[in-house]
Amino acid sequence: MTRHVLTIRGLGEDVCWLLARQAVGIRDAGEYTDFMQGRTAVLVFFQESLPERLCITAAVRQMSGFVIYETPSIRRREELVRFKHQILPVFDYFVDCLYSYGLTLASNNMYIHAKFPVINGGSSNAHPVHALADVACMLRLSKNLNGVRAAWIGCSNGTLRSLMEATAFFPFSLRVALPPGVDAEPLRKQAESLPSSVSFVDTPKEAVDGADYIFAGCNGEISEDDVETWRLDKTLLGLASKDARVLLSASPIDVIPVDEEIFSGPASILRRQAEYRLRVHKRMLHWVFLENRQEI
Repeated sequence: MTRHVLTIRGLGEDVCWLLARQAVGIRDAGEYTDFMQGRTAVLVFFQESLPERLCITAAVRQMSGFVIYETPSIRRREELVRFKHQILPVFDYFVDCLYSYGLTLASNNMYIHAKFPVINGGSSNAHPVHALADVACMLRLSKNLNGVRAAWIGCSNGTLRSLMEATAFFPFSLRVALPPGVDAEPLRKQAESLPSSVSFVDTPKEAVDGADYIFAGCNGEISEDDVETWRLDKTLLGLASKDARVLLSASPIDVIPVDEEIFSGPASILRRQAEYRLRVHKRMLHWVFLENRQEI
C-alpha cells in the first residue's frame, strides 16, 4: 500500500514517534547519501514559499534525487481538482513522489489514491512536517516531553492544527492564545476531538506563564491596534520558564512581532528549526519509500 504524509493524525502515533526520533538521531542533517538516486520528486506549489521550496529541494538533492518545481498557478489548481482521476495516473509515469504545498486538507484528500507517495508540504489546515520538526526540536532539547508546557500566541495556521494533533501522541501540553476577531470555534472543536492536553486562554500572558516553549503564531488577523499587545518582548518572555525557547510558526515577516534581542538571542531556535525540518523531510522520504517497513 502506498504511503502518504498528509496529517499528523493520519500518520498515527507509532509513525510520528519513529520519524521524530529518527530525525533527532541523524548524525549530520546535511549529509549526502544516494537514497534518492534515480528518483524524481515534483513540487506542486499553489502558493509562493521560498523557505519551503529550499528545504524540500535540499532534502531531495542531498539524497541524490531530482526535483521538478511547478510554480503557483490558479489554472494548475483548477486542473488538478477537476481532472485528478485523469492526471494523477499520468504523473505516475514521470515522478516517484509528489510534494503538495498550499492546498487545504480537504483538497489534499484527492491524493489518497495516488499510486506514488504524496507528502503534504504545508497547507492552512495541516503542516505535519513543521509540527514533527518542532516536536523533534523539543525532544532534542528537553530529552523527555513529560510535563513540557508549550504556548502558542498569535493567529492560527496549519502548524498549530498539526501541533494540536501531535499532543495526542507526544506528552506535552499546549496553551493557545488567539487574537480578538479570530474564530476559535473550529480549533476548539478540533481540540475536543483529541485525547490530548490543549487549552485556550484569552491573553498572551496567560499562555506564556510558565511555558517551556513559546510558538510565535501568525500575524495575519491582528489589527494595528492590537499589534503591541501581541508582541513577544522581554517582559512577556520573562513570564515563561527560566530557559524557555522561542519557535517561529512561519517566516519571520509573517509571525507576530518578536523583539530583536529575543529573535537574535539564545532563546530563539530558528536555525535549529530549519535544521530539523531538513532532518524530518529526509526521514519522511525514507519512510514513504518503505525502507523502515520492518521497524514499524
